[in-house]
Amino acid sequence: MAELRLIALLIAALSACRASEAAPTSGLTPPAGWRALPQLASAAGDAAKAGKLTVDGVEAWGETSRGCYAAWFAVRGGGGAPDAMADQLVKSLRVEPALFGILVRDVVKPAAGAASGMLSLTFERGAYRGKLRASLAKDGKLAALTCFWNWREPVACERACNGLIGSLR
Repeated sequence: MAELRLIALLIAALSACRASEAAPTSGLTPPAGWRALPQLASAAGDAAKAGKLTVDGVEAWGETSRGCYAAWFAVRGGGGAPDAMADQLVKSLRVEPALFGILVRDVVKPAAGAASGMLSLTFERGAYRGKLRASLAKDGKLAALTCFWNWREPVACERACNGLIGSLR
């Protein structure tokens, strides 16, 4: 599915960006001390639109001095079974590591045949480590939160990311 390949591009773009503020739509509260990162949100939105997805919302935050970043995005695509969508997303990340440079681990996918479900995974790309959690629905709606950090303060960033990722429903 083309839209799921785009998620791989989004992860690559998100972890390569540094910092136009979109209207909040996620309902998520970033960790204390994190601020909005409009350029990161714009990069994620632009990547989704380039993949011909309908973008329902994009937000991004971070604590750049520590090397902590997060982005949430909600998109709509062609649809399909959530477990199949998860398989395609994970496959697209794993199949093209030379292109995206992403190493994927700890994958947990939705149950087969479910009308909706959650995908979670951890990833590495260059100096960045992170986590992704995505809510997948049969109607093609996908809401994902990716949270990642670099070498500056990995323990503090991972702790903050764990709280943020855990709040996505």
